[in-house]
Amino acid sequence: MPQDKKKEIEKAPNGKQRRRTAFTIGAVVIVIILVLLGGGYYQNYVAPFQRTIITVDDTAIRMDYFLKRARFVGADPMTMLQRLTDEQLIKLGASRYGITVSSENITNELMRIAMGSSAGISESEFQAWYRQMLNDSGLSDAEFKDTTATMIMAAQLQGYLAERMPTTAEQVHLSAILMGTYEEAQQIKARIEKGEAFADVAREVSLDETSKADGGDLGWLPRGVLDPRFEDVAFRLIPGEVSIPIPQVLPSPADQGTEDTGGYFLFMVSEKAAAREIAAEFLPDVKSQALDKWLVTESSQHTIKYNFNSEINAWIQYQLAKGKPSTSQPTTP
Repeated sequence: MPQDKKKEIEKAPNGKQRRRTAFTIGAVVIVIILVLLGGGYYQNYVAPFQRTIITVDDTAIRMDYFLKRARFVGADPMTMLQRLTDEQLIKLGASRYGITVSSENITNELMRIAMGSSAGISESEFQAWYRQMLNDSGLSDAEFKDTTATMIMAAQLQGYLAERMPTTAEQVHLSAILMGTYEEAQQIKARIEKGEAFADVAREVSLDETSKADGGDLGWLPRGVLDPRFEDVAFRLIPGEVSIPIPQVLPSPADQGTEDTGGYFLFMVSEKAAAREIAAEFLPDVKSQALDKWLVTESSQHTIKYNFNSEINAWIQYQLAKGKPSTSQPTTP
Protein backbone atom coordinates (compact mmCIF):
# COMPACT_ATOMS: atom_id res chain seq x y z
CA MET A 1 0.00 0.00 0.00
CA PRO A 2 1.34 3.42 -0.91
CA GLN A 3 2.68 5.39 2.07
CA ASP A 4 0.49 8.46 1.48
CA LYS A 5 -2.67 6.31 1.28
CA LYS A 6 -1.77 4.64 4.55
CA LYS A 7 -1.44 8.01 6.27
CA GLU A 8 -4.94 9.06 5.07
CA ILE A 9 -6.44 5.94 6.56
CA GLU A 10 -4.67 6.46 9.87
CA LYS A 11 -5.97 10.05 10.05
CA ALA A 12 -9.58 9.17 9.18
CA PRO A 13 -11.92 8.95 12.26
CA ASN A 14 -13.24 5.52 13.13
CA GLY A 15 -16.97 4.73 13.77
CA LYS A 16 -16.77 5.32 17.52
CA GLN A 17 -15.15 8.70 17.04
CA ARG A 18 -17.81 9.71 14.52
CA ARG A 19 -20.61 8.73 16.90
CA ARG A 20 -18.96 10.63 19.76
CA THR A 21 -18.64 13.72 17.60
CA ALA A 22 -22.29 13.50 16.46
CA PHE A 23 -23.47 13.05 20.05
CA THR A 24 -21.46 16.05 21.21
CA ILE A 25 -22.85 18.23 18.45
CA GLY A 26 -26.40 17.07 19.19
CA ALA A 27 -25.98 17.77 22.88
CA VAL A 28 -24.71 21.26 22.15
CA VAL A 29 -27.68 21.93 19.87
CA ILE A 30 -30.13 20.72 22.52
CA VAL A 31 -28.48 22.89 25.16
CA ILE A 32 -28.71 25.91 22.89
CA ILE A 33 -32.39 25.23 22.16
CA LEU A 34 -33.17 24.83 25.85
CA VAL A 35 -31.32 28.02 26.69
CA LEU A 36 -33.17 29.94 23.98
CA LEU A 37 -36.59 28.42 24.53
CA GLY A 38 -36.47 27.01 28.03
CA GLY A 39 -37.75 30.15 29.72
CA GLY A 40 -40.72 30.32 27.38
CA TYR A 41 -41.51 26.65 27.77
CA TYR A 42 -41.54 26.89 31.57
CA GLN A 43 -43.61 30.05 31.47
CA ASN A 44 -46.19 28.60 29.08
CA TYR A 45 -46.38 24.91 30.00
CA VAL A 46 -45.21 24.51 33.60
CA ALA A 47 -45.68 27.70 35.59
CA PRO A 48 -49.45 28.06 34.98
CA PHE A 49 -50.09 24.74 36.75
CA GLN A 50 -47.87 25.61 39.70
CA ARG A 51 -49.27 29.03 40.40
CA THR A 52 -51.41 29.61 43.48
CA ILE A 53 -55.09 30.21 42.79
CA ILE A 54 -56.47 30.28 46.37
CA THR A 55 -54.82 31.31 49.62
CA VAL A 56 -56.52 30.85 52.98
CA ASP A 57 -54.31 32.37 55.67
CA ASP A 58 -50.94 30.64 55.09
CA THR A 59 -52.29 27.71 53.05
CA ALA A 60 -51.93 27.93 49.27
CA ILE A 61 -53.92 25.83 46.78
CA ARG A 62 -52.21 25.36 43.43
CA MET A 63 -53.74 25.40 39.99
CA ASP A 64 -52.86 21.78 39.17
CA TYR A 65 -54.82 20.54 42.20
CA PHE A 66 -57.66 22.95 41.41
CA LEU A 67 -57.93 21.55 37.87
CA LYS A 68 -57.89 17.93 39.03
CA ARG A 69 -60.70 18.53 41.50
CA ALA A 70 -62.80 20.57 39.06
CA ARG A 71 -62.34 18.04 36.26
CA PHE A 72 -63.20 15.07 38.47
CA VAL A 73 -66.52 16.45 39.74
CA GLY A 74 -67.39 18.45 36.63
CA ALA A 75 -67.56 21.75 38.52
CA ASP A 76 -67.24 25.18 36.93
CA PRO A 77 -64.37 27.42 38.13
CA MET A 78 -66.49 29.65 40.38
CA THR A 79 -68.10 26.67 42.10
CA MET A 80 -64.71 25.03 42.66
CA LEU A 81 -63.22 28.24 44.06
CA GLN A 82 -65.94 28.32 46.70
CA ARG A 83 -65.80 24.58 47.39
CA LEU A 84 -62.05 24.48 47.97
CA THR A 85 -62.24 27.61 50.12
CA ASP A 86 -65.01 26.06 52.24
CA GLU A 87 -63.03 22.84 52.58
CA GLN A 88 -60.02 24.73 53.86
CA LEU A 89 -62.14 26.65 56.37
CA ILE A 90 -63.60 23.36 57.61
CA LYS A 91 -60.13 21.83 57.99
CA LEU A 92 -58.95 24.86 59.96
CA GLY A 93 -62.03 25.13 62.16
CA ALA A 94 -63.18 21.57 62.85
CA SER A 95 -60.66 20.93 65.62
CA ARG A 96 -62.17 23.77 67.68
CA TYR A 97 -65.24 21.58 68.10
CA GLY A 98 -63.30 18.44 68.96
CA ILE A 99 -63.76 17.02 65.47
CA THR A 100 -60.90 14.86 64.23
CA VAL A 101 -60.68 12.17 61.56
CA SER A 102 -58.52 9.05 61.86
CA SER A 103 -57.13 6.88 59.08
CA GLU A 104 -59.63 4.23 60.15
CA ASN A 105 -62.48 6.73 59.68
CA ILE A 106 -61.23 7.46 56.17
CA THR A 107 -60.94 3.77 55.25
CA ASN A 108 -64.42 3.02 56.58
CA GLU A 109 -65.92 5.92 54.65
CA LEU A 110 -64.21 4.87 51.43
CA MET A 111 -65.44 1.31 51.95
CA ARG A 112 -68.97 2.62 52.48
CA ILE A 113 -68.83 4.66 49.26
CA ALA A 114 -67.32 1.79 47.28
CA MET A 115 -69.94 -0.64 48.57
CA GLY A 116 -72.83 1.60 47.50
CA SER A 117 -76.14 -0.25 47.78
CA SER A 118 -74.57 -3.72 47.71
CA ALA A 119 -74.51 -5.93 50.79
CA GLY A 120 -70.73 -6.07 50.97
CA ILE A 121 -67.44 -5.75 49.14
CA SER A 122 -64.26 -7.82 49.20
CA GLU A 123 -60.82 -6.34 49.84
CA SER A 124 -59.74 -7.02 46.26
CA GLU A 125 -62.89 -5.36 44.90
CA PHE A 126 -62.31 -2.35 47.13
CA GLN A 127 -58.69 -2.02 46.02
CA ALA A 128 -59.74 -2.22 42.36
CA TRP A 129 -62.40 0.45 42.94
CA TYR A 130 -59.93 2.68 44.76
CA ARG A 131 -57.32 2.38 42.00
CA GLN A 132 -60.01 3.37 39.51
CA MET A 133 -60.93 6.40 41.63
CA LEU A 134 -57.31 7.56 41.71
CA ASN A 135 -57.02 7.05 37.97
CA ASP A 136 -60.27 8.89 37.19
CA SER A 137 -59.56 11.79 39.52
CA GLY A 138 -55.85 12.21 38.83
CA LEU A 139 -55.41 12.71 42.57
CA SER A 140 -52.65 11.08 44.55
CA ASP A 141 -53.45 8.65 47.34
CA ALA A 142 -52.73 11.37 49.92
CA GLU A 143 -54.88 13.94 48.09
CA PHE A 144 -57.83 11.57 47.71
CA LYS A 145 -57.75 10.57 51.36
CA ASP A 146 -57.40 14.21 52.44
CA THR A 147 -60.51 15.08 50.42
CA THR A 148 -62.37 12.19 52.04
CA ALA A 149 -61.26 13.32 55.50
CA THR A 150 -62.57 16.83 54.82
CA MET A 151 -65.90 15.39 53.68
CA ILE A 152 -66.17 13.48 56.98
CA MET A 153 -65.29 16.62 58.94
CA ALA A 154 -67.97 18.59 57.09
CA ALA A 155 -70.66 16.01 57.92
CA GLN A 156 -69.66 15.90 61.59
CA LEU A 157 -69.47 19.69 61.83
CA GLN A 158 -72.91 20.03 60.19
CA GLY A 159 -74.37 17.66 62.77
CA TYR A 160 -72.64 19.42 65.66
CA LEU A 161 -73.84 22.87 64.59
CA ALA A 162 -77.39 21.71 63.74
CA GLU A 163 -77.88 20.27 67.22
CA ARG A 164 -76.94 23.60 68.75
CA MET A 165 -78.88 25.93 66.48
CA PRO A 166 -81.42 28.17 68.24
CA THR A 167 -85.06 27.26 67.71
CA THR A 168 -86.05 30.91 67.33
CA ALA A 169 -85.36 33.11 64.34
CA GLU A 170 -86.37 36.28 62.53
CA GLN A 171 -89.66 35.61 60.73
CA VAL A 172 -92.28 37.23 58.54
CA HIS A 173 -96.00 36.51 58.25
CA LEU A 174 -96.21 36.24 54.48
CA SER A 175 -99.04 36.16 51.94
CA ALA A 176 -98.79 35.61 48.18
CA ILE A 177 -100.79 35.90 44.97
CA LEU A 178 -99.67 34.07 41.83
CA MET A 179 -100.63 35.45 38.41
CA GLY A 180 -99.89 34.14 34.93
CA THR A 181 -98.19 37.19 33.42
CA TYR A 182 -96.32 40.27 34.54
CA GLU A 183 -99.08 42.55 33.23
CA GLU A 184 -101.76 40.65 35.17
CA ALA A 185 -99.70 40.86 38.35
CA GLN A 186 -99.28 44.61 37.85
CA GLN A 187 -103.03 45.02 37.47
CA ILE A 188 -103.69 43.06 40.67
CA LYS A 189 -101.07 45.08 42.54
CA ALA A 190 -102.84 48.28 41.45
CA ARG A 191 -106.21 46.96 42.73
CA ILE A 192 -104.74 46.23 46.17
CA GLU A 193 -103.00 49.59 46.35
CA LYS A 194 -106.35 51.25 45.60
CA GLY A 195 -107.83 49.68 48.72
CA GLU A 196 -108.97 46.10 48.00
CA ALA A 197 -107.99 43.56 50.65
CA PHE A 198 -105.05 41.34 49.67
CA ALA A 199 -106.81 38.23 51.01
CA ASP A 200 -110.03 38.90 49.09
CA VAL A 201 -108.18 39.43 45.82
CA ALA A 202 -106.08 36.31 46.43
CA ARG A 203 -109.21 34.15 46.87
CA GLU A 204 -110.58 35.58 43.64
CA VAL A 205 -107.64 35.43 41.23
CA SER A 206 -104.57 33.64 42.64
CA LEU A 207 -103.29 30.63 40.68
CA ASP A 208 -101.52 29.26 43.77
CA GLU A 209 -103.95 26.53 44.81
CA THR A 210 -102.09 25.73 48.04
CA SER A 211 -102.76 29.18 49.53
CA LYS A 212 -105.70 30.56 47.52
CA ALA A 213 -108.39 29.32 49.91
CA ASP A 214 -106.57 30.98 52.81
CA GLY A 215 -106.44 34.32 51.03
CA GLY A 216 -102.82 33.74 50.01
CA ASP A 217 -101.69 33.27 53.62
CA LEU A 218 -98.42 31.29 53.79
CA GLY A 219 -98.05 31.68 57.55
CA TRP A 220 -94.98 32.60 59.59
CA LEU A 221 -91.76 31.82 57.72
CA PRO A 222 -88.21 31.97 59.12
CA ARG A 223 -85.13 32.79 57.11
CA GLY A 224 -83.78 29.82 55.22
CA VAL A 225 -87.10 28.36 54.10
CA LEU A 226 -87.97 30.41 51.03
CA ASP A 227 -86.14 30.56 47.72
CA PRO A 228 -83.33 33.11 48.31
CA ARG A 229 -84.85 35.48 45.73
CA PHE A 230 -88.24 35.40 47.45
CA GLU A 231 -86.70 35.60 50.91
CA ASP A 232 -84.74 38.73 50.06
CA VAL A 233 -87.93 40.43 48.87
CA ALA A 234 -90.09 39.23 51.78
CA PHE A 235 -87.73 40.31 54.55
CA ARG A 236 -87.26 43.75 52.97
CA LEU A 237 -90.99 44.52 52.80
CA ILE A 238 -92.58 46.64 55.48
CA PRO A 239 -95.93 45.37 56.87
CA GLY A 240 -98.78 46.09 54.45
CA GLU A 241 -96.49 46.73 51.47
CA VAL A 242 -97.07 44.75 48.25
CA SER A 243 -94.00 43.67 46.32
CA ILE A 244 -93.33 44.16 42.63
CA PRO A 245 -94.15 41.09 40.48
CA ILE A 246 -91.48 38.42 41.07
CA PRO A 247 -91.07 35.64 38.47
CA GLN A 248 -91.72 32.20 39.92
CA VAL A 249 -88.93 30.72 37.80
CA LEU A 250 -86.07 32.74 36.35
CA PRO A 251 -85.90 32.16 32.59
CA SER A 252 -82.68 30.75 31.16
CA PRO A 253 -80.58 33.01 28.89
CA ALA A 254 -82.14 31.33 25.87
CA ASP A 255 -85.64 32.13 27.15
CA GLN A 256 -85.04 35.79 28.00
CA GLY A 257 -87.86 37.97 26.76
CA THR A 258 -90.48 35.21 26.98
CA GLU A 259 -93.26 34.62 29.50
CA ASP A 260 -92.03 31.11 30.31
CA THR A 261 -91.54 31.88 34.01
CA GLY A 262 -94.31 29.87 35.63
CA GLY A 263 -96.11 33.06 36.51
CA TYR A 264 -95.42 36.04 38.80
CA PHE A 265 -95.82 36.35 42.56
CA LEU A 266 -96.99 39.34 44.51
CA PHE A 267 -95.92 39.17 48.17
CA MET A 268 -97.20 41.02 51.19
CA VAL A 269 -95.93 40.89 54.77
CA SER A 270 -98.60 41.49 57.43
CA GLU A 271 -96.33 41.05 60.49
CA LYS A 272 -92.66 40.75 61.38
CA ALA A 273 -90.87 39.24 64.39
CA ALA A 274 -87.19 39.62 65.25
CA ALA A 275 -87.20 36.31 67.18
CA ARG A 276 -90.08 33.83 67.00
CA GLU A 277 -90.20 30.09 67.70
CA ILE A 278 -89.66 28.14 64.49
CA ALA A 279 -92.51 25.81 63.55
CA ALA A 280 -91.56 22.11 63.73
CA GLU A 281 -92.17 21.65 60.01
CA PHE A 282 -89.45 24.20 59.18
CA LEU A 283 -86.81 23.12 61.70
CA PRO A 284 -85.18 20.48 59.45
CA ASP A 285 -84.77 23.04 56.64
CA VAL A 286 -83.28 25.60 59.00
CA LYS A 287 -80.94 23.09 60.65
CA SER A 288 -79.73 21.81 57.28
CA GLN A 289 -78.21 25.22 56.64
CA ALA A 290 -76.17 25.27 59.84
CA LEU A 291 -72.85 24.60 58.12
CA ASP A 292 -73.50 27.13 55.34
CA LYS A 293 -74.20 29.85 57.91
CA TRP A 294 -71.09 28.86 59.87
CA LEU A 295 -68.96 29.12 56.72
CA VAL A 296 -70.23 32.64 56.04
CA THR A 297 -69.22 33.73 59.53
CA GLU A 298 -65.99 31.75 59.52
CA SER A 299 -64.79 33.24 56.24
CA SER A 300 -64.74 36.69 57.84
CA GLN A 301 -62.25 35.41 60.42
CA HIS A 302 -59.62 34.43 57.86
CA THR A 303 -57.58 36.07 55.12
CA ILE A 304 -58.80 34.67 51.82
CA LYS A 305 -57.25 35.65 48.49
CA TYR A 306 -58.05 34.54 44.93
CA ASN A 307 -55.68 34.74 41.99
CA PHE A 308 -58.52 34.81 39.50
CA ASN A 309 -59.75 37.06 36.70
CA SER A 310 -61.51 36.75 33.35
CA GLU A 311 -58.36 35.67 31.51
CA ILE A 312 -57.48 33.02 34.08
CA ASN A 313 -61.10 31.85 34.01
CA ALA A 314 -60.91 31.44 30.22
CA TRP A 315 -57.64 29.51 30.56
CA ILE A 316 -59.18 27.22 33.18
CA GLN A 317 -62.25 26.64 30.99
CA TYR A 318 -59.92 25.66 28.15
CA GLN A 319 -58.07 23.18 30.35
CA LEU A 320 -61.29 21.64 31.62
CA ALA A 321 -62.78 21.40 28.13
CA LYS A 322 -59.86 19.53 26.66
CA GLY A 323 -59.52 17.04 29.48
CA LYS A 324 -56.11 15.88 30.58
CA PRO A 325 -53.20 18.29 30.00
CA SER A 326 -51.26 17.79 26.79
CA THR A 327 -48.17 19.33 25.22
CA SER A 328 -50.29 21.80 23.22
CA GLN A 329 -51.26 24.11 26.05
CA PRO A 330 -51.97 27.78 25.42
CA THR A 331 -49.88 30.60 26.79
CA THR A 332 -50.66 31.43 30.39
CA PRO A 333 -52.81 34.52 30.91
